[in-house]
Amino acid sequence: MAKFFPSIIVPGVIEHLDAQTGKKLGLLWSCVKDFEKLKHIVLELQPLLLDAEEQQAANDEVKVWLEKLTDILYEVDDLLDDLSTRVLRMTRNKKAKQVCIFFSKSNKLAFNRRMGPKIKTILNNLDHIANDMRKFHLEERHGKIPVEENRERDRPEEVLIGRDEHKKAVVDFLMVSNVKEKVSILPIVGTGGMGKTALAQFAFNDERIQEYFQQKMWVNGMSCVSRDDDDMLETILEKIVGSARNGKVDPSMDDWWSHFGTEVYWKRYLLVLDNVRINDSTKWLGNLKKGLIAHSARGSKILVTTRSEVVAKIMRTVKPYYLRGLDEDDSWYLFKRMAFKNGQEPNNKTIVNMGKEIVSKCEGVPLIIKTIGRLLYFKNSEREWLSFMNNEFSRIRLNEEKDMVATLKLVIYDQLPQHLKQCFAYSCLFPKNYEIDKSTLINLWIAQGFIKSSDEDDECLEDAAHEYFMDLISRFFFEEDKTDWSGEVTSCKMNPLMHDLAMLIAGPSVTTLNSFTYKEDVNKSTRHLWVGYDIQHYLYLAHLISEAKCRIRTFLSPNESEPKGMTECDAIFSSFKTLRALQLCSRTLDGLPSSSICKLKSLRYLDFSGMYKMKKLPDSITSLQNLQTLKLCNCSWFEEWPREFSRLVNLRHLDINGCWKLTYMPRGLGQLTKLRSLSDFLVSPQLDSLNMLHSGGLNELNGLNNLRGDLQIRNLGCEKDDVRDYRATKLYEKEKIRSLKLYWDDSFGLRDEADAEIKLEALEPHSNLKRLELSGYRGAEFPRWLAYLENLVEFQLSKCEKLKCLPRGLSELPSLKRLFLKYLEGIEYMLDSDECTGTFFPSLEQLQLYYCPNLKGWWWKGPPRLLIPSFPCLSELSVSGCTELDSMPRFPCLEKELVLSNSSCKPMQQTLIRVDSSTFASSSFVPLSKLKRLQLHRIEDLRILPEKGLQNLTSLESLHIVHCHRLESLSQGIQHLTGLQQLEINHCDKLDLGGNDEDEMGWQGLKSLLSLDFVGLPKLVHLPSGLQHVTTLHKFRISSCCSLRALPDWICQWTSLQQFEISNCLGLTSLPNKMSSLTSLKVLTIRKHCPNLLPRCERKTGDDWYKISHIPKLYLDRPSEEEVKNVRKRFNAYHHYPSKVNNSKEKLAGKINLVHMVEHTT
Repeated sequence: MAKFFPSIIVPGVIEHLDAQTGKKLGLLWSCVKDFEKLKHIVLELQPLLLDAEEQQAANDEVKVWLEKLTDILYEVDDLLDDLSTRVLRMTRNKKAKQVCIFFSKSNKLAFNRRMGPKIKTILNNLDHIANDMRKFHLEERHGKIPVEENRERDRPEEVLIGRDEHKKAVVDFLMVSNVKEKVSILPIVGTGGMGKTALAQFAFNDERIQEYFQQKMWVNGMSCVSRDDDDMLETILEKIVGSARNGKVDPSMDDWWSHFGTEVYWKRYLLVLDNVRINDSTKWLGNLKKGLIAHSARGSKILVTTRSEVVAKIMRTVKPYYLRGLDEDDSWYLFKRMAFKNGQEPNNKTIVNMGKEIVSKCEGVPLIIKTIGRLLYFKNSEREWLSFMNNEFSRIRLNEEKDMVATLKLVIYDQLPQHLKQCFAYSCLFPKNYEIDKSTLINLWIAQGFIKSSDEDDECLEDAAHEYFMDLISRFFFEEDKTDWSGEVTSCKMNPLMHDLAMLIAGPSVTTLNSFTYKEDVNKSTRHLWVGYDIQHYLYLAHLISEAKCRIRTFLSPNESEPKGMTECDAIFSSFKTLRALQLCSRTLDGLPSSSICKLKSLRYLDFSGMYKMKKLPDSITSLQNLQTLKLCNCSWFEEWPREFSRLVNLRHLDINGCWKLTYMPRGLGQLTKLRSLSDFLVSPQLDSLNMLHSGGLNELNGLNNLRGDLQIRNLGCEKDDVRDYRATKLYEKEKIRSLKLYWDDSFGLRDEADAEIKLEALEPHSNLKRLELSGYRGAEFPRWLAYLENLVEFQLSKCEKLKCLPRGLSELPSLKRLFLKYLEGIEYMLDSDECTGTFFPSLEQLQLYYCPNLKGWWWKGPPRLLIPSFPCLSELSVSGCTELDSMPRFPCLEKELVLSNSSCKPMQQTLIRVDSSTFASSSFVPLSKLKRLQLHRIEDLRILPEKGLQNLTSLESLHIVHCHRLESLSQGIQHLTGLQQLEINHCDKLDLGGNDEDEMGWQGLKSLLSLDFVGLPKLVHLPSGLQHVTTLHKFRISSCCSLRALPDWICQWTSLQQFEISNCLGLTSLPNKMSSLTSLKVLTIRKHCPNLLPRCERKTGDDWYKISHIPKLYLDRPSEEEVKNVRKRFNAYHHYPSKVNNSKEKLAGKINLVHMVEHTT
């Protein structure tokens, strides 16, 4: 049954009912007292609501009373919002005469006569509700305002604690190959918060699993819930196919089983069905299981996480795995990580003892332990811990599933600061396991009025919302957060149990529709609506909303919906009179109904992203003067702005990323001074009268000093603006912009190179800038301000034709960590040596040079002082297409990766071999001694790896040598690569690995090698004998080695080998006699173009069958018996047509040799 929690609404209503509101609405001079009475009643009710909300579970009368109160509070809020909107609309009107008329005495009287009765009706209703309250004898309970220590809010890194045995058991199940069933299904069963999803994720991401399965899919079962069996089955199949295709699926497709079969045909797949539940029927679940078994290749595995024994019983093919609580030691370890700074026990033994007592009552449930621990992390004193123990914690019960959610509410949610409660409850609007974009959520919170700023002018709403979001992350209300290039969180998810809690708090006000809408899905209490499926019945949904008389505030439909023309759009918009947030996506609509969208006067958030056929917005949209967020992402045909765009005076966020046909910005954009984020600013090429009349120039950026985040300015250099327009941008005043991208473009046929350097100088950003990208710049010199960007972390430079060397001062920027240089055909030297006076790139961690064909060296006048350290922090270096580069800076201390591609081998040899004794006398490291990965691609002058240099690569773990066509020898120096785990040698035409005995000895040093690939080596006649000593090998692949005639018997010494693959080896005639000694071998794959070998491996009849019969998994690229029969039938059918006999025979004989994977299980 639904529950009601009006206490989360009250703070916002009280703020709106402040006496100042009545004063601002001078029109309602006769209603000011009514507003004061409303506020008085709400304040009187507020301290009693917590008690009432707790009683509603056992007292239906209290529940009904709370429902009425919730509805009337929303009415009050809607009324105040309507009044504020009316005043805003009139006060912003440019015609002063109309404003004077509006505020005239006669108009005030008319306005009071119209609105006064509405206010009095609401007041009377609220007064009756307040009188009814007295019969319940409610106790006052004031919401707690936690006193929090000013601690770091960073969360401990999430790890799966206490589940080592469980991880091993699940992974072992997935890796078991000798099974009878075509597909094995393992249910993981446990109550909410036990970590079922986390365990499945661990297995899903395990390295062994990545290699073992050919297809992996993950589907959240809760996103498919429906009352109809067929609907449920179709939805979950659509999600499975979508997962197999990385989300690319057409909702209009039918016969999902056929599409599923196509995706997994002959593939061994892993499917995770996460958080599967059932409603009234289980028929769909049985049908799902039957279908999966029928369409699966042998060896496929399915994990099903569920709280339901019924689900486990229906789906299982093996005994379910039950996940229980953590043991005492693991529970305490997890609690310490959450509750104490750095996970260390405090000296206060009383607090430690209380913590252990708390842990003992948590039943080993990880989510409960984490969230309680994190709650106590923010409590200062022993007194606060004791208060929590004696009050909230003493009432927890964990015996049943419903107790879990009740416990979370009591000990976690009720302890939240009041300002976070409504934000958390609202977040359940997104389906379970949905990846919630942070900026979207924050802007929705602001649109609903949940965010309160200390600044009266709402200057800091986004900052406050960010703090709210990070607070909820730090307390584990949100999890699985992802970060961007700067480390800032960009998205998160909600734990299913936390989602249940949020749904409990939100009650019927939030409705999520994941399948066809039924009448009971929408009722008068519905305020926020998510439609997670393709809407095909807009008129019906609009009818339900109208009939239920619900006052919808949020309508989000992120799927590609298909309203059938303007009529349906008009119907749905007309039913949204109180709407504050709207998201709608359509693949077919090329416009929007002008008459109805302008009636959404309360709208703050509008998202039409993905409506790629929409060419323009209706002009009437500018009457939505409350609008704060407008998103038009990937509206690729959008090309025309509405007239009088400057009327959107409250706009804070404008996103036009992916609007590729748009060529200008609206005139008057600069008047929108509340704008906080602007994804793109397009400089108009002024190709036609429309652009010239309605476009705004660069000077529109002048007053937008509140811009923050990322900004890219495109089409620079194709306009006729002079330097004054560039200076007018005043980017140096925009201190909160963190990323700036400047793109010059000549695709319009216009190329203005005049004053290019002066114009770039005029685009000086604020020194707070963290990322800068310049593309297509037409000057030869860079502005002076670049040397003063002391906070710059990343710099990208591309397609700058006249550039001869890098900007002055770049090498000494103290914060620069990433440098990307691409398509710089004119650059000859990185730097002028005269400017290098300090540490060379002191903080740089990643450097990429791509297609700089004339780059000759690092310093124009030779290296500066020999003792100046070079790249002291560099961890990744990639050099590609720099064929003239013949030197490297001295001894870069690379750790992660070095990539050389389409370049000379001289820089690498110089770095590996040249050792300056004077430098090393005071040095604690050897060149490249910390390097983990080395890739050499298309190094045409590489003939042999430098033996002396290889001895430095003691930490190397991965070596890839690809398309080095002149490479003749690896050299004996490979014996020094004692830490190498992966070696790939690919298409090196002249490489002869079967050289002299000295070269053979080099292989013996590879004591850690796990994976070895020989591909495209025409000179390989036999495997190097030294490989017989590499007994650590797990995986071996040999392909396209046409001269290879036999495999040696000594491979029996590869006792750890698990996977062996052979393909395109035409000369290979048999397998070694001692192949049967490879007892650890689990998978043998013999692919196409091994004509002599494949027949010998036929089951039971092949000459080499006895050598491989012990291998659990055998894959041969040849047709199955059934396929051969089908081809023969077709051949015989055509045999009786003389005119086509010869052609048909030839074609079908070829088809008999089609290559297909056949699995053999012993």
